[in-house]
Amino acid sequence: MKNIRFVITFLILVILFSSVVGTFVYVVDPLQQYRKASYSPLFSGQQRYQNPGLAKNYTYDMIIIGSSMTENFVPSKVGESLDGNVLKLSIEGSTAKEQRMIADVAIHTGQVKKILWGLDYFSVRENSVRDEESFPFYLYDENKWNDFKYIFNISNVKHAFGALLLPKDQYARFRNLDLLNNWDSSAQYGPDQVFAKWKEARFAEQTTSENEPSLDVVKQRFEDHIISLIKAHPEIEFTFYYPPYSIVRQQVWYSLNPARFSNQQAMKKYMFEQFSNFNNVKVFDFQSDSSITYDLSLYKDLSHHSAGVNQSIIEAIAADTHRVTKENVDLNNSMLEQQVQSLVINENGPVFSLSITMDGQAVAMKQITTTSKNQVRVPLKDFAMAAGIEFSYDIPSKTATLTRENVQAIITVGESEALVNGQPTTLEAPIQIVQNRLVAPLIAITRILDGKVEITNDQHHPYFINYDLSFK
Repeated sequence: MKNIRFVITFLILVILFSSVVGTFVYVVDPLQQYRKASYSPLFSGQQRYQNPGLAKNYTYDMIIIGSSMTENFVPSKVGESLDGNVLKLSIEGSTAKEQRMIADVAIHTGQVKKILWGLDYFSVRENSVRDEESFPFYLYDENKWNDFKYIFNISNVKHAFGALLLPKDQYARFRNLDLLNNWDSSAQYGPDQVFAKWKEARFAEQTTSENEPSLDVVKQRFEDHIISLIKAHPEIEFTFYYPPYSIVRQQVWYSLNPARFSNQQAMKKYMFEQFSNFNNVKVFDFQSDSSITYDLSLYKDLSHHSAGVNQSIIEAIAADTHRVTKENVDLNNSMLEQQVQSLVINENGPVFSLSITMDGQAVAMKQITTTSKNQVRVPLKDFAMAAGIEFSYDIPSKTATLTRENVQAIITVGESEALVNGQPTTLEAPIQIVQNRLVAPLIAITRILDGKVEITNDQHHPYFINYDLSFK
């Protein structure tokens, strides 16, 4: 009998405790899933959990959708430029599926008139959500019966206490909705940060290239998650833009994961063609804008740029520049491809794109590799063919011989000196084997063969340089 009473008493206490906890979370509603907070809220940095409540209960007529590339937008400034009351619903690392889910929640309120959407290729490569098993689907639906996952979540209990009890000057970055998840002030930008990530990415990209989905699969995901939304809402004005990753990021994809780079280029054109079927859609492309993508001082890693770039994007959209049209869609893609093909990555200074001419006439170099001691390196065989120089290479001794008229240069891989007509001559950088190709410092090799190099900067594009080679 005592055991039965104990069990009954225990159950009653559990029910009472659960009721108190559940009522507390419901009333405080720390993620604002049921109502906008009447107190000074403490927002969560977990966007997949916080955003549904913001979308359901705040007042706005324009939303920002996208990955971390859109996190540095300041909604009040976006609203000033694009004429809207803006709510940012960015989700770091999100796929188009996740972005569609939060867009649906916002649109369901009937408030949305405009959507600014940062469209990353990677978002349509995947058809999943992060941490599928623990993803808070219950926050995105209208089913109240599954809200117990929110009400009885220990993290939300702690969050509710924090929202009520913590001093208002603590966690300031989680109390300002305009700057929520904006990481600009805490980021370190510059070439050092970019090149640190570049070294990591050269290995990582080679391992991920094996899993690149087919273009047909990517197109279908784009249709499922984005085009279907546009079709369903002709009353909403959609503005999409392709974010400006650093040119180093694009070069890594181009050189180490060419299938991904090719798919990205193809999808940009395909998406524009699909968007063109709708009068309520505009698309903008910033990926070949060298004034942004070559300036590594604007980036904290290979992809993520400063808030100043976000503001420039908004100003460009407001001015209707960078807009993709049927006349420039191919040009935008070809410009980006030319940029990565000619890119010279200089860890000791700025990156730049290099064109090479011979007496003013363009010559083809299949590969322009990273610089060595500020010396641009080119494939030695390509150089010899373009200059009409006799070339031979002895594999066992790793020695190259170049002969032009009365000058003969003998150069060994890794050696800092060359024999020029039998006389030792110092090289500013040795020849090396890079990606199974013999490369040499262009200026040094030209000069020891009695040639000249004239270096010219493009006045309109400071990151574009021409080397014009000439021989007597």
